[in-house]
Amino acid sequence: MKEKIGGLIALLLALMFAVALGAYDTSSAATANQNVTVSVAESISIAVDSPVDFGNQSAGGTYESPSYNIRNTGNVKIDLYVQTNDTDFRPTTPNTEDTIPIAGNYKIWSNVTGSFEQLSTSLLKIYDNMPKASQGSGTPFTWTTKQELTIPSFTEDGTYVITLIYTAVKHNRPP
Repeated sequence: MKEKIGGLIALLLALMFAVALGAYDTSSAATANQNVTVSVAESISIAVDSPVDFGNQSAGGTYESPSYNIRNTGNVKIDLYVQTNDTDFRPTTPNTEDTIPIAGNYKIWSNVTGSFEQLSTSLLKIYDNMPKASQGSGTPFTWTTKQELTIPSFTEDGTYVITLIYTAVKHNRPP
């Protein structure tokens, strides 16, 4: 009788194992798709070589600055604008009273027009649709430009300064 019960238990275990294997059907499968999104933040960033030095020049002449670079270090195409912080170059030399007015005297090379354009205290677009930095390497797009300055005749000797303010905005957006 013990042999029959042992055989019955073995048969019962074998049947349970077979039923369990039958319930686990490896031929059927299910798939599902998942959309994954990411938003990359806009980064508007520029770098400008500074300072620009026209060097020692004579009154009564027109001079070009050394060439210098402006780099788009951001991740969007930009439009580039420039303006001065004042209407005149101001002297830094003590006891110097003259100024150098920018009106008619101070210009910057423009990518937009391909020529020198008059600078002022108002925004002037000098580059339209400047490419962004390279994906992966982050190498900035670099544009080389220059300025032009006419020093009025009989301008007092000394050192004169002005500040240029560059403004970058996403391409086709207002400044």
